Amino acid sequence: MNYLVFFLFGIIIGSFLNVIIYRIPNSLSIILPRSFCPNCKYKIPFYRNIPLISFIIQKGRCENCQSKISLSYPLIEFLSGIIFVVGCSYTNYPESLFFIIIANLLLCIAVIDYKYFIIPYEISISMFLVLIPYIIINSNLKYNLYGMLFGVGYLLSIFILTWFFTKKQPIGFGDIILIMLLGLWLGPVKILLTIFIAAITGIIFWVILSLAKGYTQQKKLPFGTFLSLSAIIIYLVKFNWDLFR
Repeated sequence: MNYLVFFLFGIIIGSFLNVIIYRIPNSLSIILPRSFCPNCKYKIPFYRNIPLISFIIQKGRCENCQSKISLSYPLIEFLSGIIFVVGCSYTNYPESLFFIIIANLLLCIAVIDYKYFIIPYEISISMFLVLIPYIIINSNLKYNLYGMLFGVGYLLSIFILTWFFTKKQPIGFGDIILIMLLGLWLGPVKILLTIFIAAITGIIFWVILSLAKGYTQQKKLPFGTFLSLSAIIIYLVKFNWDLFR
């Protein structure tokens, strides 16, 4: 029963995450106006804005214009529900609270970077503000700083070498800021694992996409997407050892 309550609360938060994901890249307020159809701008009444259920009842279409609703909306709501359940199952309070907030912010970053190839500074700042009390409660500032330095140092070395040989910017500054934040959250070992897994999955994704839609060196890779999703998974991995503690 507790897990069901966590999941239901999570999908409600997921509905708000959809608002953030759509409005911040489009420079719209996340408060007003109330939810509307992106296609016809029809304001959605509250009884047709029930997470997951409304999508199923309306068969994935807008009530007013009958345009298709992106599958990403119910998917994000569902994933937010899962984050709440996992956070409350695998971690203790207050760690569970920090995990839920940070993981949901990373979910927003993952989707926004995939759709728009940007990492909004508003979300990065929000994540930093959450990390401050997390680090204070964790009482291990040196460990968290090591994570940030290892992550940024590793990524900057790749950045400099790639730019030196190709004269191209391999990653955006938003990715570097994200790595700094993830390093503070994960610590030195897990941030390196996160970067490695994100790079591998990103390359696999790029190859599959290139083969399916045609090879091009100009094809962008939303690295922040893979960093964010990898970080959520790696955070939950429990180590029995840690060389840096």
